Amino acid sequence: MPSRLKTPLSLLLLLLLFTLLSYQLLFNRLLSQAQQTALRHGAEFNLYIEQQLARFSLLNQSLAARPELKQALSAAVDSDKSALSQLLADFNLASGSASIYLMDHSGLVLASSNFAQEVSFLDYNFGFRPYFTETIRTGQSYIDYGLGWISKERGIYFSNLVQQQPGERYGVLTSKLNIDQLELAYQSIAGQSPWLFMLVDEENTVLASNNPAWRLSQLGEQSLTLPRHPGMLLPALAVKQQGSLWQLLQQPGQSQLPRTEYTVAQKAHQALPWQLVMLHPTRPLKIQALQYSISLALLLTLLLLTAQYWRNRRQQQLQRTQLYQKLEQAVAERTASLQQSNQQLQLEIRQRSEAEQELRQTQEQLLQAAKLATIGQLSASINHELNQPLTAMHSYLQNSQLLLARGQHTELAGNLDKLSQLLLRLNHIVQQFKGFSRKAANTPRVVTLQSLVNNALDLLQPLLRQQAVSISFEEQAAPHVKVDPLQLEQVLVNLLGNAVQACEGLPQCQLSIRLSVQEQQACLQIHDNGPGIQPHVMVHLFEPFFTTKQGSGLGLGLSISRQIVQSYHGSLQIANHPDGGAVVTLFLPLYRTE
Repeated sequence: MPSRLKTPLSLLLLLLLFTLLSYQLLFNRLLSQAQQTALRHGAEFNLYIEQQLARFSLLNQSLAARPELKQALSAAVDSDKSALSQLLADFNLASGSASIYLMDHSGLVLASSNFAQEVSFLDYNFGFRPYFTETIRTGQSYIDYGLGWISKERGIYFSNLVQQQPGERYGVLTSKLNIDQLELAYQSIAGQSPWLFMLVDEENTVLASNNPAWRLSQLGEQSLTLPRHPGMLLPALAVKQQGSLWQLLQQPGQSQLPRTEYTVAQKAHQALPWQLVMLHPTRPLKIQALQYSISLALLLTLLLLTAQYWRNRRQQQLQRTQLYQKLEQAVAERTASLQQSNQQLQLEIRQRSEAEQELRQTQEQLLQAAKLATIGQLSASINHELNQPLTAMHSYLQNSQLLLARGQHTELAGNLDKLSQLLLRLNHIVQQFKGFSRKAANTPRVVTLQSLVNNALDLLQPLLRQQAVSISFEEQAAPHVKVDPLQLEQVLVNLLGNAVQACEGLPQCQLSIRLSVQEQQACLQIHDNGPGIQPHVMVHLFEPFFTTKQGSGLGLGLSISRQIVQSYHGSLQIANHPDGGAVVTLFLPLYRTE
């Protein structure tokens, strides 16, 4: 094997061995700590159980000595059984027990704390239960446990003999403590601890556990029916023991499932033949030990790499010094080159800025020229539009002079009103073209596309009347757009004017205007009934200075219109309509109003 491969392989084997040894040591230590914690919890829990047993034994003994119970057993005294049951119910509520009941010498229940409940022990006979038979046999206090015959609830039974004098009638008073209360008490003792517990009796029956699946199961391979739990088949909970480690099923009776491993600590109970078994799953401990061992291995690797680094650093120091010198020289040369390139770039930027400024001014001049060209094309119709009110005003003035001379002041006032209306009409026409012809300040604002179309139609009214144009305006929506109104009005005037000019020479000029919203964009379509556009003309429509109007127009209208629309992130399309004529489609981003 090459020598350069031996060292890394040896280090790898060393790290693997270190990881395995540290894992085993850490796992054993974690097991030991877990055992100590289990013993502490177990001692506290056992103490709690002993305190509860002593408390309920003393309470049941003191209650059994009360004269009311002894009188109820006497044949000579006809005691009030309801009052006695109420007494037991009050005592049961105060003590926190599950139930208290008094039985005669045969086991028949004479009074019970649950007499008012739907399921009552009254008139039931519990003479077969061990806590009754043993108390009668020994005459001493007796503690038993098992499953309730009627309630089917697990419990601990405290029994005392009730007898006024030896030789007289006797009975048994029994109090029941639900084992559920012990399970709840464990939660307050252990808190958020991951420890599980079992209370196991001498028959290996799990009487209590904070794992509900284990309760009333039988440790072993076979399910059993036991006298303490009448009418119930206790499912088997298979256990495989190996020292302080147990392997058992999470669900009793399902032996085909994989088993879970636990570390176990056991402590015997003093008052009852019970074993308190504390269980902690070993998987979290193994994971924690593995994490610690890997961390230590990584730390060792880091130390080895650090040592190797410092070993190589001395050897590389001279090489780095030489490299730094070369880099400094290269950086100095590159810096000089960058400075020169930067100066050249600044010069180009300044030249480009000046060119953009000139281009912007040229575009504004072309835009203004296109406006004036449009006004020039409309001049004949504008002249006609202005001459009509001027001629009428002249006639009204001559007529007003005659009326003034005749003293007909009422008719004169009517003439003056008509003159005022004609002046307002002239002012409206002049203001429209004055606003259209002035330079746009390029100040976008939110407007409706419908209002811009109406303004453009107002500007073209002289031409539309002169050409007798029929207009169909279909408004499927009223979209809002954010544009400079004067710039977009110029686009619309240009597009509508082109549509009117396309119909020249036809008996009837018809324009169809449709306003809608398509794919989140405002859409305006202008369809004329002209001859359409020839294919060889279509490819040049948006080229500057291209025109089909010989002797009129600059050939800039469509080119500038498209630039204006594109500056607002829109598009302008021209095509021949299937039904004849041309159709112009204008798209603009839709402005969403809140």
